[in-house]
Amino acid sequence: MGHWSDGLVDEVAQQIGPAVDRSVLVEAVATAGREIDLLSGHTYHPVREASSAIEPNGLPFVDISHLHVGTVRSPRGAWEIPDPVDPAFAEVLQVIPLQPPARRASPVADALMVGGRIVADASQAGLLSGDFVLHWLRSSRDQEGTKELFRRLMDPAVRFYVPLVSGSADGWWFQIARRLLWITPETESDGRLLELLMDKSVTGGEAVPLAAVEPILTVARMTHHPVDWAFTARIWPDGAQRRTDRTWSTLARAIHGHGIPTITVDTKSTADEIACQVVLKSYWHGYVPGDDPAIARSVEAAYPLPVESIRRRTGAPSTTAAAAMLLEQLVHPGFDPAQGAEATRRYVRRKASIVVMEHRKREHPGRYPWTQVGIGERRYYKLLPLFAEKENGRYDYDHEDVVARMRAYLDELDATREVRAAALAVLRAHGFHDAAARKWLQRHNPEDAINAWPRVSPT
Repeated sequence: MGHWSDGLVDEVAQQIGPAVDRSVLVEAVATAGREIDLLSGHTYHPVREASSAIEPNGLPFVDISHLHVGTVRSPRGAWEIPDPVDPAFAEVLQVIPLQPPARRASPVADALMVGGRIVADASQAGLLSGDFVLHWLRSSRDQEGTKELFRRLMDPAVRFYVPLVSGSADGWWFQIARRLLWITPETESDGRLLELLMDKSVTGGEAVPLAAVEPILTVARMTHHPVDWAFTARIWPDGAQRRTDRTWSTLARAIHGHGIPTITVDTKSTADEIACQVVLKSYWHGYVPGDDPAIARSVEAAYPLPVESIRRRTGAPSTTAAAAMLLEQLVHPGFDPAQGAEATRRYVRRKASIVVMEHRKREHPGRYPWTQVGIGERRYYKLLPLFAEKENGRYDYDHEDVVARMRAYLDELDATREVRAAALAVLRAHGFHDAAARKWLQRHNPEDAINAWPRVSPT
């Protein structure tokens, strides 16, 4: 069986028509499929019976993509952690017990904010880079040990994890890790972002096909054994994102419904911004309820300037209330992780401007030209090209003149509709059926309806 997108080719070809070049269509569908795999972090391969040798290097948890709960058989002990959103699957596998379990744990959203700050600290310290992975390999193994590791990594059944950060706080376990892969033509894609660790610039000769999967943040509650709640997020550092020309809103619902949350970081990202990203992504993916007050608190802490601008320009009683107003705009569809952390900040600033604009529309409805015409904003901008031309991509026009001409145009339309409605009533009174009356009006002036009569069929 091939990639899941192969099954769409016939369906898409049927919708487009027989003139489509099938080879072009196959490539387009495959490209879209790979893009969706990367954004979701999953590739839905056929179910295979396979065994894996897991080397966690001291970590109690490893990420395991979309594993059916109940399929793990391990003589040494391994526990699937059911996903809180889709309990039939697991994204986390516990391989080492955490003893003793904690008596209590802080709320989920608070723990996720801590996880975001841990990501920020790791990013600032350079722990998320491929250079740190190589440093860890060199410091933990001698030359012979490294060769032995490479031989093991050539076995696709080996899952080898490099620990970057790990520790516990407030009844929660936090860790960031990267899995190593030996890339061959037979290596199956699992929808993850890969970084080649030993290219020619590192080896000084031939590149070594050793790659590290994107860093994975795991946040697990420690009050039970095995753990009963765990969250994972992918971390895309600066430069790892890809620019695309597709529309995020068409994919957002599917990615949020079935994908793994993706956190984007760059050198300008603050700890509060990354913590807010983790909380927002957990909310969009269903791990945190929308009425959790920590969501608004995280928005307030992460974006103080947009929040203060909303408070000042709308008269909100507090920055917390202003943050709640901004959060209403951040509900859906969210920001595209492929565009990077800077795009996330632009997204929030744009949504803050929309909050202020919507407030002004409600408070001062007479200030806007569409309210003076008596129509909605959307219809106003649909009609505007009839009365004004764009210059350098923007409409530059006299509002009063356009409002007057648009009002006259709409009045004329209303009068025309009234005349046509009266003509239709006359035609029906003369014995025309509805379809015949409408067809008559397409060919004659409405004023002539008074003298119009249906044809009499010869007997």
